[in-house]
Amino acid sequence: MERNETIARNVLNYLREAGADQGVCVAGSGTKTEFYYESGKLGMLRTVSNVSVSIKALVGNRKGTASVNSFEEVDLRRAVTEAVEAARVSQDDPAEGLPEEIAVESFEKGPLTPDSEVMLKLITEFFDELSEKYPAVSVDSASIDHSVSESVYCATNGICLTSRQGAYSFSPMFMCREGENTSSFNYYGAVFNETETPLIDLAGGRATIEDSLKQITPVPFAGKFTGDVILTPSCFGSLLGSVEGNFLSDGALLEGTSIWKDSVGTQVAAPFFHWSSRPRSEEIAGGYFTTEGYVAQNMDIIRDGVLKSFVLGRYAAKKTGLPRSVSGGGCYFVDAGDVSLNDMISSVKQGLLVGRFSGGEPSSDGTFSGVAKNSFAIRDGKICEAVNEVMISGNLASMLKDISAISCERINDGDSCLPWVKVGGVTVSGQ
Repeated sequence: MERNETIARNVLNYLREAGADQGVCVAGSGTKTEFYYESGKLGMLRTVSNVSVSIKALVGNRKGTASVNSFEEVDLRRAVTEAVEAARVSQDDPAEGLPEEIAVESFEKGPLTPDSEVMLKLITEFFDELSEKYPAVSVDSASIDHSVSESVYCATNGICLTSRQGAYSFSPMFMCREGENTSSFNYYGAVFNETETPLIDLAGGRATIEDSLKQITPVPFAGKFTGDVILTPSCFGSLLGSVEGNFLSDGALLEGTSIWKDSVGTQVAAPFFHWSSRPRSEEIAGGYFTTEGYVAQNMDIIRDGVLKSFVLGRYAAKKTGLPRSVSGGGCYFVDAGDVSLNDMISSVKQGLLVGRFSGGEPSSDGTFSGVAKNSFAIRDGKICEAVNEVMISGNLASMLKDISAISCERINDGDSCLPWVKVGGVTVSGQ
């Protein structure tokens, strides 16, 4: 960490020497230790290290940026020159500047040293259990790794934020095979600090594998209806990411395309829906400071169905006149509901359990259309056959208002903690 801070402070001096009025340097380094499985065999343990430096130069209100993957002085000075020269020819923008909150803080989280013996034991046990209990599962690739990252954010106004974080992660990609029949590819991923839980039981992995086994012989979906779908936590999380991007983010509000631009304080979702961003939660591997140099804080995005905050950085807040958010976004938590997943399924007369959504980005008003992957038909309150060639379409804003149930069960994958949700008004049709 001392080296990163020294590099960052040196870069700030180079910026002053090159004529910048203000500047920022973010110096980062990381080491990943990994076991990798591919082509039917477990690879050797390997360790990869990296460094990165991001530079922002301000000449008056004009900004220039540069980045380099080196800590060598000659490379850093070259990048500084690029940033300052870019600033001198850029447009004057009064919204540019540095964070007003001058914080000097250090953070540390997670296991900082890898235990390669435990990593090997965990992934070996994972494949042993697949072989014994789930022989139809064919793993295309899988990795267990430990990463430790060190980051320093320094600015010429005195800000100095440092963090050192370590975590393990696991992610397998697989299909299930029976004779000539195969399921579609499926996967799950988890970030974790403790190593007591078997890899197959992280982030709902066992249920994902067992669902894939039922998808070896899917049938084409017949017919069309508009009604209820149940979204798995991972599927719902990806749609929430689109909600943030389309309605809450810098780009959507700067461009004026967000349909929620005037909706803070108004009802935008079901009254029992609570969505927050919690980068400081000990339950996930969140970050401690934002990319703009503020100490990150937890915040409500939607509480009791009411929009509480956008996900706006400093620059976009200055340009729009809206408040800057105290979180950098992501790190999603949705509060658990009061209905079990089984009871939620039992309440559906005709519907679809959607494991994954594959489609283009929704339009600016939230309209989406795409293919439901790893999905099952629901009839008369029961999960029925696995289906393919299923199209689903709807609207993100309407979807949040049409949530009719939230499960009491949630999946924590280390990046988010989300439930299953039942949503009405979604159109489901065979291709």
